[in-house]
Amino acid sequence: MGMTRDDFLILFRRAKTQDTLDLMLDAQLNKGRCVAECAYAILAHEKRELEIERGLFCRKLR
Repeated sequence: MGMTRDDFLILFRRAKTQDTLDLMLDAQLNKGRCVAECAYAILAHEKRELEIERGLFCRKLR
């Protein structure tokens, strides 16, 4: 299998707006190799969507 949910979470962290996040999801769904990979992308998209709504853009570790 290709990417896991954690991989998608890391990838989607780069999105700072809802529009960018939606474009990234569309691209991943178009190139998704299997149903599980598409499901992981959707779950990660929803998690990042909530973070953007709450204003959690970048958390830097100190």
